[in-house]
Amino acid sequence: MLLGLAVIAGAGGWVFADTKRAERDPRAVDGVLDLTQRPMHENGPVRLNGRWAFYWNELLPAAEGGSESRTQPIFAEVPGEWGELGLPGRGYATYRLVVLTQGDAGTLSLHIPAIAPAYRILVDGRVIAETGVVSSDRTAVRAAYRPQTVSFEPAGPSFELAIQAANELYPRSGIWFSLTLGSESSMLALKERTEYAEMAVFGGCALLGLYQIALFLMRRSERSTLYFGLCCLLGALRIGTVGEMYIVRLDPDVDIRLLIHLEYLTYYGGVTAALLFVRELYPDEFRPAAIRLLAGIGCAYIGTVLLLPTEWFTRFLESYNYVSLASLAYILYGFARAFWRNREGAALQLTGWLIFVAAALHDILYSSGYAVWTDVQLVPYGFIALVFIEAMELARRFTNAYRIIGRMSEQLIASNRMKDEFLANTSHELKTPLHGIINLSTALAEEKSGPLNAYQREQLEAVVSVARRMSNLINDILDWSRLKNTGIQLECGPVDIRAVVSAQQEVFRHYIGDKPVELRFDWPDTLPAVHADESRLLQIAYNLIGNAIKFTPEGEVSVSARSEGGMVHLAVSDTGIGIEADKLETIFQSFEQVGTSVAREYGGAGLGLGIARRLVELHGGRISVKSQVGVGSVFTVTLPVSEAGGVRGNPLRPSEGDRPAAVRPVANADKALAAPTGTDGGARKERVILAVDDDPINLRVLQALLADEPYELVAASSGREAIETLERLGGKVGLVILDVMMPGQSGYETCRQIRHRYPLSELPILLTTVRSEPTDVMVGFEVGANDYLTKPFQAYELRARARTLLEMKRSAEDAVRSELAFLQAQIKPHFLYNALNTIMTFSLEDPQTTHDLLLNLSRYLRGSFDFKSKDRLVSLRKELELAEAYLRIERARFGARLRVRFEIDVGVECMLPPLTLQPLVENAVRHGITKREDGGTVTIRASAEPGFTTLTVEDNGPGMPEWARTIGSAEPNGRTGVGLRNIHQRMTRLYGTGIEIESGVDGGTKITIRIPQALDETKEASR
Repeated sequence: MLLGLAVIAGAGGWVFADTKRAERDPRAVDGVLDLTQRPMHENGPVRLNGRWAFYWNELLPAAEGGSESRTQPIFAEVPGEWGELGLPGRGYATYRLVVLTQGDAGTLSLHIPAIAPAYRILVDGRVIAETGVVSSDRTAVRAAYRPQTVSFEPAGPSFELAIQAANELYPRSGIWFSLTLGSESSMLALKERTEYAEMAVFGGCALLGLYQIALFLMRRSERSTLYFGLCCLLGALRIGTVGEMYIVRLDPDVDIRLLIHLEYLTYYGGVTAALLFVRELYPDEFRPAAIRLLAGIGCAYIGTVLLLPTEWFTRFLESYNYVSLASLAYILYGFARAFWRNREGAALQLTGWLIFVAAALHDILYSSGYAVWTDVQLVPYGFIALVFIEAMELARRFTNAYRIIGRMSEQLIASNRMKDEFLANTSHELKTPLHGIINLSTALAEEKSGPLNAYQREQLEAVVSVARRMSNLINDILDWSRLKNTGIQLECGPVDIRAVVSAQQEVFRHYIGDKPVELRFDWPDTLPAVHADESRLLQIAYNLIGNAIKFTPEGEVSVSARSEGGMVHLAVSDTGIGIEADKLETIFQSFEQVGTSVAREYGGAGLGLGIARRLVELHGGRISVKSQVGVGSVFTVTLPVSEAGGVRGNPLRPSEGDRPAAVRPVANADKALAAPTGTDGGARKERVILAVDDDPINLRVLQALLADEPYELVAASSGREAIETLERLGGKVGLVILDVMMPGQSGYETCRQIRHRYPLSELPILLTTVRSEPTDVMVGFEVGANDYLTKPFQAYELRARARTLLEMKRSAEDAVRSELAFLQAQIKPHFLYNALNTIMTFSLEDPQTTHDLLLNLSRYLRGSFDFKSKDRLVSLRKELELAEAYLRIERARFGARLRVRFEIDVGVECMLPPLTLQPLVENAVRHGITKREDGGTVTIRASAEPGFTTLTVEDNGPGMPEWARTIGSAEPNGRTGVGLRNIHQRMTRLYGTGIEIESGVDGGTKITIRIPQALDETKEASR
């Protein structure tokens, strides 16, 4: 813009200097121009202005050497129109001028502008230039425009210049512009200077006009730039079509009517655009009605140019001159009012318009035959000055606007920053009391402080639901704030999208709750890893899948993926309520939902999808949605394929060959147990830790972090291998560090399977994952985890948690041992009381029987009272011997009423807690056989089954009442039995399963114990 202004200003200065020189040129008088006192080679070119001899309806001379005119000439002003002499506009005539020189002029050049529609120029009767066809026959006249410069050499100190002109096109004609005569060299210099000035003005106006229109396209509310740009472009176009007519140089055969159309359109259009422009500058000073009236008249004249023939619309030019004068007068009036009201920039604008109006007024009067001040056309120069001033004014306005915008932007940025900080700080402060509300309400709903009725429980559940929704909203606001302020830094790497998403099935099903919605995963056999941040990828999946579950009252939510063109496409489809077509883009905006009714029904703030889009875009991907109301929606996320990831097989069908080498030590776990992981190769490791992770790098990290600890690390690459390792190592494993997101069987499912065999206190489980949301933690604890550690974690945190869990296990084992010893102590007095009573009965009557019974009792006591180990296991053979000793004592008491049968399979052997079988036999005798007058039979069985050793004590007594079949229930007198309850507790603590009781209505009771064969020995070895 500044370059264009500089060019226009420089060109205007050159042209203005040339105008001042033209004012000092001599003028023709009565057909004679005296240049004897003005050497052209010293003073430069001269304009041939003044009074020329004029011959109406004559073409003189007819040819070189032709006869003189038979009529007396009249004299006409050049430049000017012959209509000023009272002659009609259409016709033909000859202009003659005698030029007197000093005689040594040499070769001269004559510049001929567009002086008439058709002309022929002769020097001393010799034709030197011709444009169009000049003829006395009106039908033979052909109009054309061709400004040119011709050279000739006069024969003497004086020569005659004749111009034959003809017009059948315009309503008025004549020689409209000045001819310039000078030496050949000076005319060449003048031509170059003039063309440079006009081309500079043309280029400056065109550049400025295009720049202003471009500004309008970028900011359509500022229409002043549009109108000013149109004024500049019309001015540039007028320079190309009027004066030297540079368009003719580009295309010499251009139709003259096209040039006339452009000339008139630029005139009418320029005035109209100027009216609209000044209205935009000062809307309070220019009345809309007046501007619309004048602009409407201008548009009407533009319509005549476009719709009427050239011979017709050229007649209206003079009438529009009055409209133009009125428009210019009103423009000056408006700027004067603005100046009077001290409007900013009004003084400079008024000055520019005064210059332009003065130039326009001069040219209008000049074209009407009234020469004022100079015979040079001044509108181009006034236009240059006006464009320069208007451009400066617009630049000033834009500068002020940008300055104001900059200041306001700084204020808005500061206010926005304060708002974000307030929002983030407030959200952080709200989380603590909000979690207090959730926990207290949950405790009340669980009747921790007393029973509740259904209405109270429903209201508390509503409070918890609303509080959790607010908690999720706060988390979304914090994420949105960090995304907005680029506070989230991605830690990207190769991620198996199937493993990451599939591992969260438990969380997604927790979202579903009791809704009749099925969650389905459809993975391809092979899928390359994506280049993503695992934590943020999970957040994207949570938002999309959670959103699908939320807006699907019933039906199906499906998750699928495919690879195409270096991108992985993750699709989440549902059969929910769908989205309207005009809302598909709105839903990704912050705080936007499908509709108010939907927001009321489903809740939420509309941040989830917006956060998902921002996160996807940060990963270099994109998110799209297709939806149909009432049918469902499909959200598709594209993420770039990781260059380092390669193609991975389906995690639901892993193979040994695909397993990373760093994970294969699991197959040689026993060897790993013997090889220390620390630097001290001879140090004995006290505990074994099982690390389960599908990423070999993570396993190496765990090994490095625990290298200096007294733990032996055993690795597993999947949940299935972890279960197999536990079955093989049994009680040797003291802690399981389990990754949640693994291919195939997730960490949640693996944890659940471990808990089916091992209670919390017997085998602690530490879950590790990149997710730390309350829902993830809650699901982890629900499936049986002891602790939760978020990746990435610090070394000291991992060591501290592992040490704490192992110490917890040790303390729990000590407590269990003490309780088992106490339970054994409770059982022994009960048996001794009954045995001694029986011996005392036989001591007087049958000393031999008493002797045998005392031997059996002493054998029992020697085998039972061994307190060297608190939780020592004994062999099945020893338990059978104790039971047999007890039965011999009882048979001595009851005689034939008690019948005993042993059904022991050959080779059956197992280890079980002491005093396990004998109390069951005692219970069968006491509560079964002795309740019948005729007694009964006690059957003791031991058999080997796949994976178990089954022990059964059965009697054919009256059976157990209904209340007694529940282990640990109280007797009708309020007392609780010690035997069965204690045995059940011990078996449950050791093996995870207790005793089974079967009792029919017709009588008979069967008690079964199942001891795992893989664990019966390791229980003892681990203690």
